[in-house]
Amino acid sequence: MPDHIHTIPVLDALREPRGCAFCVMAEKLEADAIQFIMGPAYMEDDVRMETNKIGFCKHHLDSMYAEQNRLGLGLMLHTHIAQLNKDILGIINGRIPVSFFGKDQSNTTSKLKNHLQKTQDTCYVCKKVDTTFERYIDTFFYIWNKGGDDGRLISSQEGYCIPHFIQILDAAEKLGRGKREKFLDEILPKMQSFLQGMEHDLDWFTQKFDFRNADEPWGNSKDALPRAIALLGGVGRV
Repeated sequence: MPDHIHTIPVLDALREPRGCAFCVMAEKLEADAIQFIMGPAYMEDDVRMETNKIGFCKHHLDSMYAEQNRLGLGLMLHTHIAQLNKDILGIINGRIPVSFFGKDQSNTTSKLKNHLQKTQDTCYVCKKVDTTFERYIDTFFYIWNKGGDDGRLISSQEGYCIPHFIQILDAAEKLGRGKREKFLDEILPKMQSFLQGMEHDLDWFTQKFDFRNADEPWGNSKDALPRAIALLGGVGRV
């Protein structure tokens, strides 16, 4: 199957020599989203309207700060906090209807808590990444269903991190029963072998602390801890 524009990012990640292909996709999407928001996009009215409303998570605030575009970040945070301040003053002065918050809140503290919590639970970058990532999962199954050399890339994957494996299993539920069983027959043995390999590497990593094994070769265990963390938490070289 020739590469098409919608399959290229997924195929590129599947061709990576090692690790969770979806972590590769997620890292690329996140980097692209940060570059987008720290580029000219921060001056676009529609982007600023959305960032003013939903803000950013702590992780992506740190990522944007690291980009060194202090003016762009300062402008975005200024208008976002200005909107937040306006909302808070509206709550304090009783100008925002109670129904705006989706619940019948009876006091100012509850309204403030709910509104502030809402801003903590949303992030412009996360939303941008998640929207495209969902399409990548659909493309992953499109490639698998088409078969051929590209489809075999999926059956040859070593394994996936646990968070992305959960997403794969969730998406597999949408397949018909026959296709779902075929897919699981291909992916589950690989995933089991992947986890067993990690278990073995961690076991040898701990045994290397025994002085009797000090001169024994590390094998694949020297970086077992960061790989195990990436396996359990996602977005890293597993």
